[in-house]
Amino acid sequence: MVSRTRTVGAAWIFAALLASTAAHADPTSADRETARTLMQQGREARNKGDLKEALKRFKGADDIMHVPSTALEVARAYVALGLLVEARDFIAEIRQIAPKPDEPAPFKEARKKADDLDTSLNGRIPSLLISIKGAPDDGQPTVTVDGTPMPAGGLGLPRTVDPGHHVVVAKVATKTAQGEGQMEVDVREGEQKPVEVAVAMTALPEQPEQPPSQPTPETPPPPTRSHSPTALTWVGIGLAGAGAIAGTVTGVMSMSKKSALQNECPNGICGPGTASSDYDAANTYALISTIGFIAAGVGAGVAVVTLIVGHEESSALPAQPPASEGLVVRPWIGIGGAGMSGTF
Repeated sequence: MVSRTRTVGAAWIFAALLASTAAHADPTSADRETARTLMQQGREARNKGDLKEALKRFKGADDIMHVPSTALEVARAYVALGLLVEARDFIAEIRQIAPKPDEPAPFKEARKKADDLDTSLNGRIPSLLISIKGAPDDGQPTVTVDGTPMPAGGLGLPRTVDPGHHVVVAKVATKTAQGEGQMEVDVREGEQKPVEVAVAMTALPEQPEQPPSQPTPETPPPPTRSHSPTALTWVGIGLAGAGAIAGTVTGVMSMSKKSALQNECPNGICGPGTASSDYDAANTYALISTIGFIAAGVGAGVAVVTLIVGHEESSALPAQPPASEGLVVRPWIGIGGAGMSGTF
């Protein structure tokens, strides 16, 4: 008798799995054989009382085939484990598998048994009525049941749970205080149990007032250097020009006098009289010429240095001196002497 029953059951499973191609995404031959094996192993584990292993095998088969016959065994395993909420949720999935006109008889039979199983769960699923005690009006509690967050609108309303042990945790936080409470509860099938979670609030330490932040002073940008001429540049240019003119003029005068006195003052030695006086004047002109060229070199150096080094833009002066304050240099030459005069 037992052998005949097993043969009929195996045939029923085999027929259901063969027909699964019409309801799922074309499992391969290997997929169908794997599902048949998992279903048989699940039944054997259930007969031995290993319900968790049976659930694992049935779910493996249903993941492959996803047909009413495999889904029904998953729902039955959930019920056997006391997971009534999960069982009802899985039955809802079976109903979402749309029937077809040519659906095989095992699938139709599985749908009917799933409906009967769903009806048997009516009144068996327990619930909790959760409320919070000690929470301030300005604090919105956050509640978890066995680690799963519960919508805020569910407070005070029946929260369906599986039979057994549950842990309810409530947390509240406001601007000035925070608190937490926990309640552990055991509930039986069909029981609706009130659960009040007391929250002990603790004041938060006062935060010192922060002084208003002072605006960070803006760092002025570094001064821009300009290489345009300044007054000192023009002074150097003027000195160079005046020195060159004076040096040239007096140099020419010195060479002219010495050339005229070559016969009267051989080797630079003159006898007493006019020749000696003229020769001394030629030497004076030569000295002034040297000084003039030295001044010209100094002026040119000053002008070049001011242009290379540059100056801050804010202190820049016009590229050319004002007409009313221009540099005026006048060289002069007289009997027995020479020099420069002018205004800056």
